[in-house]
Amino acid sequence: MKKLLILLAAFSISAAASAQTTPVKTVRGQYQKSQKQDLTPEQRADRAAQKLTKSLNLSAAQGQQVRQLQLARIQQQQAYKGQAGPAAKADRKARHQAMKGQRAQYDAQLKQILSADQYTKYAQMQADKKAKHQAKRQNKG
Repeated sequence: MKKLLILLAAFSISAAASAQTTPVKTVRGQYQKSQKQDLTPEQRADRAAQKLTKSLNLSAAQGQQVRQLQLARIQQQQAYKGQAGPAAKADRKARHQAMKGQRAQYDAQLKQILSADQYTKYAQMQADKKAKHQAKRQNKG
């Protein structure tokens, strides 16, 4: 009888311990800490370059160029976020225009690296991603 009680107690403790290790979700269903936040700019650039290399069949040289472009973009974004503060909220339109300009510059540089077919496929992927995002936003509100 004692052995049975000990086994039951051990089982309930292990079940409770394993239940504690599951990630906690916030109100919107997102995990509290994103894995993207833990990555260094170099790791993020590597991940983005690998994703584009795989989806667009880039050569090794193209992959390295895309990685360097991504790294520069990520570092520029971090510097921009560092400048943003409470006063920057009032200047939202100017920030939006600056980000549009940065995006256009990135796309122009990427177009020089990729072939015409690869860039067309990239543009289609971006359009699909934008449409998916807009559909998701419309479903929320």
